[in-house]
Amino acid sequence: MTLPTFIVIGVAKGGTTSIYRYLDQHPEIFMCPDKGPNYFGYEDARDWKWHDEGESPLLRHFKVTILEDYEALFDGVTNERAVGEVSPQYFRCPTAARRIREVIPQVKLVASLRNPADRAFSGFLMRARRGEAVGDARVELTAESSHVKEGFYYPRLKRYYDAFDREQIKIYLFDEFKKSPADLVRDLFAFLDVDTGFVPDTTVRHNPANVPKSARLNRILYQPGVIRSVKAVLPARLEKVAKRLRQRNLSPAPSFPPDLRADLLDLYREDILRLEELIERDLSVWFEPLPAARS
Repeated sequence: MTLPTFIVIGVAKGGTTSIYRYLDQHPEIFMCPDKGPNYFGYEDARDWKWHDEGESPLLRHFKVTILEDYEALFDGVTNERAVGEVSPQYFRCPTAARRIREVIPQVKLVASLRNPADRAFSGFLMRARRGEAVGDARVELTAESSHVKEGFYYPRLKRYYDAFDREQIKIYLFDEFKKSPADLVRDLFAFLDVDTGFVPDTTVRHNPANVPKSARLNRILYQPGVIRSVKAVLPARLEKVAKRLRQRNLSPAPSFPPDLRADLLDLYREDILRLEELIERDLSVWFEPLPAARS
């Protein structure tokens, strides 16, 4: 039986897709072929009781529901030193930390934390990219919205600090990741006890925030049923063509309204201060204004 030696638990829109792609390049690391199996969060999603923490996750995001199927995801492991998976849903599923502890008590955990206001705005843009009907950001990103509720990191991360030794948990800041992904990945290799001399290609940003040029076309291209059909019917070469078509229908994301960002940061202030103490990191950079957009 092979199970992960490490899990990237989140956060969503915190660079987890890029981290997955970079780790997957290392010859001493086996990454679960499916990003986001979300096994340890399934029981929560199936019977969601924590509506004050946001909307219930969609069950279609939980690809495996029994331990045997989860184990089967790692059947391809050979002589790799580290075995991992990336499931951002674990960060928001309240009992995931306990369930992971029960099955893999020695596992290493990794989290990439992004400024919660910026993460909320990025999540809002992702919904637009997928073709969902969304309103103005000021209407969508209220204190009652799921995107905003999910940005209160302290109670979510404390569940992991309560369940695991501090030495098993590695926290990164998305700001650092954007500034120097190669340095962050090298440090992560050291945490996972694999060769730090290996240099992955970190030049590609995966899953960046964009908005669609044509909302109608985007709704078609991002329909789960359409995506499944394309993968089932088209050869890999044409599947890549369809993916490029989705990318060409995207435009750069709009700017985050500074006043809305400031309001959200005021909402998060107490949580951020508690988080600083928990992870023993200075998070004052999160309160700084975004750099002015280049003209």
